[in-house]
Amino acid sequence: MRRTLAVLICVSLVLPAAGCASTGRTPATATILQPSAPDRAAMADYVQRLPAGSKVRIERTDGATVRGTLMQATDDAIVVQKNTRLPEPPIAIPVGQLARVTTENGGGAGKAVAIGIASGVGAFFAILAIAFAASGD
Repeated sequence: MRRTLAVLICVSLVLPAAGCASTGRTPATATILQPSAPDRAAMADYVQRLPAGSKVRIERTDGATVRGTLMQATDDAIVVQKNTRLPEPPIAIPVGQLARVTTENGGGAGKAVAIGIASGVGAFFAILAIAFAASGD
């Protein structure tokens, strides 16, 4: 009885994974959209709503990236203290040169994915150990 139960558990773990890729369908192709310049007024409104002291990553329209601490945001420009080893004076970046502004909060999504993967792998090996222990009788 234990051996049958162990085999059923192992088979149930393997079959759903094999069924996902065996459908034979090809993935739909995605339409590539050309990036457009952000609306200046919308960008100014967004950066003004960010609290001073926020850790930000700024992508400029010329392709440069700036990481630092937001010090001030106005309708015309934002003032950022860059993250550097040696202190530098804050820089003002005009709102027209902003392509994207994102806040950095410590990698919450990546950390959550890593925890999920680790717990899944742990559960798999625990069930595998139970199956081997049951088959050893």
